Amino acid sequence: MKNQIMRNAFKVTFTFLIALSTLSACKKKNDNPMDFTIDAQNLTTCTEGNCLYEYVNYAAMADQQAALTTGQYRIFLATKGNNFSTTRVYIQAPMQDDKFLLTDADILAGKVKHLFSCASCDYINLTPIAGTVKGIKVANINTSAEKWLLDAHIVLAVEKSKKPVDTLHIKQYFNLAVK
Repeated sequence: MKNQIMRNAFKVTFTFLIALSTLSACKKKNDNPMDFTIDAQNLTTCTEGNCLYEYVNYAAMADQQAALTTGQYRIFLATKGNNFSTTRVYIQAPMQDDKFLLTDADILAGKVKHLFSCASCDYINLTPIAGTVKGIKVANINTSAEKWLLDAHIVLAVEKSKKPVDTLHIKQYFNLAVK
């Protein structure tokens, strides 16, 4: 009788393990990095000075100073300025699709640029070395122009260094630049 109970327990356990492994093997894996959303909570605020979040279609960043030329990208520009200094972040994203994701490799490849200018500051230039930038096109509402919602976390280091010294967080709506 004891052997019969043990065999039945073994059969039930074995059947359960087979069913569990079959279910987990058939479970749809969703490791697509492009499967993300961005909520509109906790947007970046402009606490002092002037801030501008805009983008340009069919552009490219021509040089280290991020001068824009005609190209095959969508360039996002976040600007924060006050009476003493101006900080600009340029983000080069693909033109296709309604969302994009830039990773560490994209940032190291120069698709994100950070420029700080100050006439009377003793400042060492910082350069992006890591992070992520996610962007989603926001549906047109009424007759308003399209806009994008970006969520960026950009790690900065002193030029020619890999040691992080600062992280920029930008979460904001970007509107098409007016020409």
